[in-house]
Amino acid sequence: MSDLLRFVPFTEDLLDRVHGFDLGDVDFQKELGDWLRSDAVAAMQRGTKVWLYVNQAGEIVGYGSLGVTRWKYPDGTARKTDVLIVPAVALRDTSKDLVQPSISHITSSLRLTVGAAPALTATRPGLGLHVRWESNSVAIEALEHR
Repeated sequence: MSDLLRFVPFTEDLLDRVHGFDLGDVDFQKELGDWLRSDAVAAMQRGTKVWLYVNQAGEIVGYGSLGVTRWKYPDGTARKTDVLIVPAVALRDTSKDLVQPSISHITSSLRLTVGAAPALTATRPGLGLHVRWESNSVAIEALEHR
């Protein structure tokens, strides 16, 4: 049976709780852990929403973030418009004590992140997500799978 996740709005007061949050030793995993500890508060000051994913035991197992940016959408020839962006999202698979979660975990965490801010999502035509293609095969497969 899978562990049900709930999300907790992240605030600067919770920085001590994420100080030791570790996603792994691969470069992109280190970057994602560093983003939460070092960049999330500044992103929130610019309007980005950040949530911690907490399992039933109360352990932080990941996080998601959602903000607004201006992109040429739907393609590079269009005028810039406000679109949603996921600056960072990360999830640790604690059921197997692995850092690489399954496709269903990733897609669920993205749905949770986007669904957590209906006021942001209601008026935006698109969603941007930066994925490090050369090293994150599980995320790529999840996005292709949808």
